[in-house]
Amino acid sequence: MNINKYKLLTTLTLCFFTSISVLSQSNSLTSSPYSLYGLGTFNSTYTGKTSGIGSTGIANSSSTFINNLNPASLASIPLKTFFFDVGMKSEYGVQIDGGVKETKNVANFSNMAFAFPLSAKSGVSVTLIPYTNVGYSLSNIETDIEGTTSSFISDIDGSGGINSLKLNYGYSLLDNLSVGATGSVLFGQIIENEVNYIGSNVLTIYDSNSYSGFQFGAGVQYEPIKDVTVGAVVTFPSLIGGDKETTVSQYYDDQIEYTDDLDDFKLPLEVGFGIQKRFLDQVNVAIDYRMKYWSKTDQTDELGTFVDQNMLALGVEFAPSANPLKFWNNVEYRAGFNYDSGNLEIDNKKIYNYGANIGIGIPLSYDGLSMLNLAYTYGKKGQIYDGLIQENYHLLTLNISLAGQWFVKRKIQ
Repeated sequence: MNINKYKLLTTLTLCFFTSISVLSQSNSLTSSPYSLYGLGTFNSTYTGKTSGIGSTGIANSSSTFINNLNPASLASIPLKTFFFDVGMKSEYGVQIDGGVKETKNVANFSNMAFAFPLSAKSGVSVTLIPYTNVGYSLSNIETDIEGTTSSFISDIDGSGGINSLKLNYGYSLLDNLSVGATGSVLFGQIIENEVNYIGSNVLTIYDSNSYSGFQFGAGVQYEPIKDVTVGAVVTFPSLIGGDKETTVSQYYDDQIEYTDDLDDFKLPLEVGFGIQKRFLDQVNVAIDYRMKYWSKTDQTDELGTFVDQNMLALGVEFAPSANPLKFWNNVEYRAGFNYDSGNLEIDNKKIYNYGANIGIGIPLSYDGLSMLNLAYTYGKKGQIYDGLIQENYHLLTLNISLAGQWFVKRKIQ
């Protein structure tokens, strides 16, 4: 192993553990009021170019970027090549509750990943990415005091989320068939601070909920004919356990602290299918469908019911590439659309989500592997109905995707 590779591995390791610290303490990856439910809203940003092509990727390869949606794709990483990806996001949301509008903006680090081949037929990636995000703020909530005609007012804030530290492995069984396996360590903290105004008294309840668990899955990719790839993924059911530390304090009084175990949160079976078609070596079209069987978990939230979740995504990418020596011929143009039926039902109404996006890949090297991936998404979540909130959001994601080579001897002429 040469000195350059030592430097590279040292840099990646330092960046990776720094990212774990930053991401695990992050509390501003979302401002959605719907992050109040369950473990929060599930992450909708990904590595590389994925966010710019409608979040499709089940049938995409990892030959030019890190595809975190199907472990089988890692078998396509070019030999002697490594990939590194770091992402950021900024979200501006307009929340409509009846005739009242409220705007919120959040921005933060969103992911880090690196990948490299183990052999000519296999590759591996390690990714740190949010699994769920929590970031809600509710004020002036009026609650009746049971047995009386009085009520009290509450302000509630929530932050944090669950992170996924994922290891993906892909292996090429045949020239047109690859399989893969994935394992994730899920961990994180969700904080809720509730301030109750009862007459002239102020009662504060501070909950620190720590979660951890494991998740496993598998994937396959197959190219039945030239320029057509199909893929499938499965994520197996798992349990997320944790404990809660609660601090109750009243103005001018001493604090009361106690610890309690949290009930296991059940994550459902998830299956997904995708297809990608390439036209004229310049256009890629991909369609993905995924389903999460939440109803099989037999669990409910205090404010809603978990229901099966359907997700459909469409992505298109155009890359001129007529003359790779010209800058603009290496620029990639992208667009996509996705629909999510939601996993919660409140008063027989699902909290659905849909978004449309455009993206661009700006080359940072002549080989087109290192890219500055920028994507913009406009979406809507929820609806204005009997106390529900509609959220219109603008999401901007930036992924710096770098590629390099190792084990390459320099030639001196």
